[in-house]
Amino acid sequence: MLALRNCSIALLFLTMGVAGFAQSDATTQGSPAANQPVHHRARVQTPCWKQAGMTADMVNQRWHIEDDQKVKIARVCAEHLTSPQQKHDKIEQIHADTDRAIAQLIPTQELKAFNRCQAEVDQRRPKTAGQKELGPCGGTIPASVVAGGPTAPEHRHTNTPTNQ
Repeated sequence: MLALRNCSIALLFLTMGVAGFAQSDATTQGSPAANQPVHHRARVQTPCWKQAGMTADMVNQRWHIEDDQKVKIARVCAEHLTSPQQKHDKIEQIHADTDRAIAQLIPTQELKAFNRCQAEVDQRRPKTAGQKELGPCGGTIPASVVAGGPTAPEHRHTNTPTNQ
């Protein structure tokens, strides 16, 4: 008798579960959104690297160089016995080495065209108001440096032209 009662309870739960599953499946199939194709925003502009005449291989190698740069900078930032000025100098050297490696990889004309295009894209997508610029080791950069004051660092970010 106990086995019959347990089987009927299990059968009841199974029936309710199947009915609930079938009902939820029917509602998603019947919804108008499920039958319509998903529209993605079309890319209006050709990527800057293509406009500049760069190859996909150049872009991938550039990403690897920049990733390596980030790893080296993180290593410098983690050096506890190094003074802030020594860290700054080491990071500037890493930036210079990265810029040199990218310049060897990508011809000057293509690099200039790419950087020009990227600058235009960046202008169309300005930073939100109040967003602070972070330094390479995570601290915020003072407003005077961000505005290009007298204490501004000499380094140019890798997506700006190195020789103008």
